[in-house]
Amino acid sequence: MPHWKSMMDNTFMFAFDLEGKEWVVTIDRVEAGELTSQGGRKTKKPIVYFRGAKKPLAFNTTNCQSVVSLYGSNDTSTWIGKKITIYPTVTQMGGKEVDCIRIKPIKHPIPNGVSTTDPADTESDA
Repeated sequence: MPHWKSMMDNTFMFAFDLEGKEWVVTIDRVEAGELTSQGGRKTKKPIVYFRGAKKPLAFNTTNCQSVVSLYGSNDTSTWIGKKITIYPTVTQMGGKEVDCIRIKPIKHPIPNGVSTTDPADTESDA
């Protein structure tokens, strides 16, 4: 049975989209984006698209720092083709526990001779 949130108008990936599983995904592109919260507050965030995924993920500071920690660069153009493991978890926000997506501290090596831009390289449909 689908999660009730999956029946809402969701442009971006949320924790429930991961169906309780970890996913190894390949970063396809990163774009600057602006999100509007329920209260109307606007925030700028990197919007990260994954190969084969139906929806992008709006990265927060924690997830950006995780990619930088794994691959050593703040330059988002260098993230393209890199694999990361995303997983659903919870965090504290405004005194409440909320669902979120985080990145595992696992660096995925790129095998010799394999192009990092090959769309067939995608392991998931997250």
